Amino acid sequence: MTAWIMNAVGLFLTTVGVLLVFLYLYRTPRLAQETPAPAGKGAAGNRNLLIIAVGLLSIWFVIQCLEVILL
Repeated sequence: MTAWIMNAVGLFLTTVGVLLVFLYLYRTPRLAQETPAPAGKGAAGNRNLLIIAVGLLSIWFVIQCLEVILL
């Protein structure tokens, strides 16, 4: 029973952490797009890929957290 509670709390805290990272990436100003160099465009593409990856990761953790709560 204790192991189940510790796993559930750990999953919840990980989910909250991933959601905070996603919100930070999504809400921050896009400084790389304002850079007038060609390197800025590549950095903006990398930032978009990072937002997509962290977004998918956060969706996966939310689904797992809901599964723990509902089952």
